[in-house]
Amino acid sequence: MELANDAVSHLLPAELNKGVRVATQADAGAVSRLLETAVYRHLHADWYMPGDWLGTAGFVILPKPVTSPLSAAARFVGVRQQALACLAGAADIPEVAWVRVAAISGDLPTPDAVLAEMMRRVMAYLQKRRVSYLAWMPSTFWPGSWLQTMGFTLYNQLETYVKDDTAVPPTSLPASFTIRPINDADFEPLADLEAVAFAPLWRHSAHALRLASYQALSFDVVWAGETAVGFQLSAHSDSGAHLVRLTIHPAYQGQGIGSALLAHALAGYHRHGLTAVSLNTQADNLASQQLYRKFGFHPSGQRWPLWLKELTDDPI
Repeated sequence: MELANDAVSHLLPAELNKGVRVATQADAGAVSRLLETAVYRHLHADWYMPGDWLGTAGFVILPKPVTSPLSAAARFVGVRQQALACLAGAADIPEVAWVRVAAISGDLPTPDAVLAEMMRRVMAYLQKRRVSYLAWMPSTFWPGSWLQTMGFTLYNQLETYVKDDTAVPPTSLPASFTIRPINDADFEPLADLEAVAFAPLWRHSAHALRLASYQALSFDVVWAGETAVGFQLSAHSDSGAHLVRLTIHPAYQGQGIGSALLAHALAGYHRHGLTAVSLNTQADNLASQQLYRKFGFHPSGQRWPLWLKELTDDPI
């Protein structure tokens, strides 16, 4: 039988923290139930599922302890494992990990202390794997000041831009380039393009891009002969379409490729009857903002903080 909530409240942080361990595939049900009921919870916005990280030492869990003997019936049918907290930090590319999953039950008397202990264990694992940074982009009020206590600093913000009309400025793709939909042979070249175009914090692996393609509204690549020089990735949103990614090779910027690719994406949305479009861009990325404003996008007023914890002295 489960330990009553008031019994949990009498446990000291040190006693609770001793129970933190690596989450396994057998914990999938407990993690799922915790994510449904937790007072504090976070899921990173990408294409991986929480279960994808189970079994790695970067995914830890605090099971709910059982103190009373199990009845014969309970031993026969089994007892569903419950969890009080969990945390997953995992790297899609070697240099940078993200907090992928975090959840803490309202039963815990010291949620900040439990989060700090789980974070300590996750960071120790990431350091052994020579990961340089751990990033967390919360979508709610928490963990707030807890992040600063754990050594995170506010690194940047993502700002949401929106567009609610079908107006598109005149644009054309230079004759030496072509646009076509993604195919199975493109993911490795696009990962190479990401490595050239972005700092490690913002890159995606070929595997992540492949996962993204399964959920994409549209995914188009710009080619210069046999060289991938840009791509756009879009997804459905609650209100219409969301431009997830617009990437242009630095050596090919300034030739109108970004404008042509954005116009191509918007035309695709409109064919699907989608006129409300959103996107996120770094608050300090003025060049991208200039392009989006040219196409009628404007800030929505919504910003997402990006917190970063340095694990080594390597430059980001």
